[in-house]
This record gives sequence, structure tokens and C-alpha cells, in this order.
Amino acid sequence: MKILVLGGGQQGRVIAADLARSLPSVEIHVADVRAPSLPALLNLRWIEADLADASATARLLAQHDFGVGALPSHLGYGAMRAAIEARRTLVDVSFCEQNALALDAEAKAAGIAILPDCGLAPGLSHLAVGRVAAAGTPDDVTIMVGGVAEDATRPYGYVVTWSLDDLLQEYLRPARVVMEGRPTTVPVFSGMERVTVDGVGEMEAFFSDGLRTLIETLPGVQTMGEKTLRWPGHATAVRPLVAAGRMVEEFRARCVSDPPLDLVALVVRVRRGARERTMTLVDRYDPRTGLTAMARTTALTTSAVAQLVAAGGVRAHGVLPLETLGPDEASYAFITQGLEGRGVHLRWRES
Repeated sequence: MKILVLGGGQQGRVIAADLARSLPSVEIHVADVRAPSLPALLNLRWIEADLADASATARLLAQHDFGVGALPSHLGYGAMRAAIEARRTLVDVSFCEQNALALDAEAKAAGIAILPDCGLAPGLSHLAVGRVAAAGTPDDVTIMVGGVAEDATRPYGYVVTWSLDDLLQEYLRPARVVMEGRPTTVPVFSGMERVTVDGVGEMEAFFSDGLRTLIETLPGVQTMGEKTLRWPGHATAVRPLVAAGRMVEEFRARCVSDPPLDLVALVVRVRRGARERTMTLVDRYDPRTGLTAMARTTALTTSAVAQLVAAGGVRAHGVLPLETLGPDEASYAFITQGLEGRGVHLRWRES
């Protein structure tokens, strides 16, 4: 078997290394225009390629059994279209602006699966929602997620662990939510509240655009939204920078740290009637491996989904976001146990 990882950036190189170590009999190839920083493993190598060329991407994918997309958001949708052209399944972590579900019919016709948004949120968050929703359509779904500096006193309480350009888009894009059973949009930074996250403490939360496919795959939910988590005071400090067009420059100057000591928190609350289930995940920079919490929770989730595909655990065709895998006990267990084995722990409680 040969697996092609599209992109060798902060997430792609971690995905590739984890796949190579987890699947030693499988060839893992990383395609990128520049040589990524990869560990010296016999089954892991770089292929020079310009992945902005969708036709070239399709030709590369056709030479492999399936692909894993880890490209910047503006290239993500093109990678999905390339997978359809190549007739190769794609596990993707790119947060592309377009609606991946629009490709469902084409993916089915090509006889492949496209698994979009296979990171932390959207991704692991959607898997958790799908797991609970298997028992019946929820009344309310709330997702709160964020990556911050472990030290809240650092500038803006933030440390750079992924694309600043994509982060800026998160701070510009209106948030799609569901209110009174109907999809609508609200301004980013709205819905501000203070919350207490178990194992972290007090944080602020505001609406962001992370529901994605859940809006279509979970019809009937009355209230649903995703909020970004930050240390208190972050939004007040950052909004003027965003308005002035200086956020990326300022964060690049003041929020880059070596090592990048970060913290990730994810809270998923799903209520149906009087019953509410809450999943909490808290992770921190790992000094042993040098992996950020963001890479551990995002890239390792993508790797776990790719390993599920490699093991033959995804048989359906079409566009399959992770909430559609959540109801399947074997798929859910495969992904979450893979994360547990790498020290990424999901904690559930019911009230």
C-alpha cells in the first residue's frame, strides 16, 4: 500500500510521521513544493510537487492507494476535486471555505470516499456529536474549542501553532449557527461569554464558523453553535488589530515561541430532553516529542482516520464527515482509542 500526504507543513509532516510509524509496511509519500522536516524512516519520503496544480495532484493521487489532504485552506477544495478525478479516497484536514457535501454525488459516482474536516474542530468535535446523536436528534449542540498559549500572560494569551492567514480568516468570517431550528449567521466575536473549562479554568468564548457539515447532516436540532475559546481579554485586544489589518504582522512578531508551549481545550455539549452529555479534551505541548497540543489533537486525529481507511474500516462512498462515522461503534472506537494510545484523552460525563 502507498499513501500520499498532500502537504508537509505543520500538520502534514506530523500526520506523515505518525502514519509511517504506525504502518511500517506501508509507503508514506509526502508531496510538497519544498522538502519538509521529516524523521529518517525507511517507509517515509518526500516527493517534490506543486499542489496548486490540481491536474498534477490528481496524477499523483492516481499513483497511490489513497490520499491525506493537509493543504492550506485555499487549496483544500481543489484537492477533493483532484481525488474525484483520480478516483482515490481522500482523508482531509483542510478547512476550505466551500461546502464539501456539494461533492457527494461526484464522489459516489467515482466510487470513492471523501472524509473532510478530519482535525480537531471541525473533526473530533463532529465525531463526538455524531456519537451522541446516534441515540436520537439532539435539542441543543454546543462546541467550544481553542488553542492558546499555556501561559495566559503571553502577548494576547496566544502562541502560533498553525497558519496565521487561516487564523485571520477565522476572525473575519461570519459564524454559521442554528437558532430555533433554522440556519442563520451571526458576526464573529458575538455571543461572548465567560466559561469554566475543567482542567483549565476561566476562558472567554465567542461564536466562530466551525459547524460546517453539521448544519446539513443534523437537521432538526433546535440550537447549535461553535465558539472559539481564548484567555479572557483576548477578543478585546485582537479586534482592533483585525480591523486595522495588522493582526498577522503583530502575531508573527509577538506570538511566535520556541518551544511553542500551547494548550488546547475542546468541550462538546449535546442535550436531548433532560439528558446532557459533555465531552472535554485538554491537551498541552509535549516536550518529549516536541509536538504542540494543536498538532497532537489535529494531526493525530487525521492520522487515526487515515489508519481506519487503510484498515478497510470505511466502506461507504461519497462525502463522509466524521459525524457520519460517530454512530458506528467500531469506527468511533478505532479513532478514539488511537488517540488515547498517544496520550490524547477524551473525558465524558452525563447530567
